[in-house]
Amino acid sequence: LGRAVPGAYLPYQLSFNGALAHIMRLLVGLPYSSPGAIPRQLQNFYSISESLILEPRRERSFPRVVKKKPSRYPRKNNAAHLK
Repeated sequence: LGRAVPGAYLPYQLSFNGALAHIMRLLVGLPYSSPGAIPRQLQNFYSISESLILEPRRERSFPRVVKKKPSRYPRKNNAAHLK
């Protein structure tokens, strides 16, 4: 499906859920269609694939950080050796 879309798109740039819905719709309808209609249905499927292109992801508003692991014990604020 990634090769059917015009342009150089990688698989992660296409909507997985949209592609899955189109493939399921195609597979459900194929047993009930005549053999002469299958190429037309595939061509229709490939023409719909242009609508599956996702817009580029935006940049993060907050950078990713590793959070500090919480301690199971309370922190002693009035340490005697600091006085």
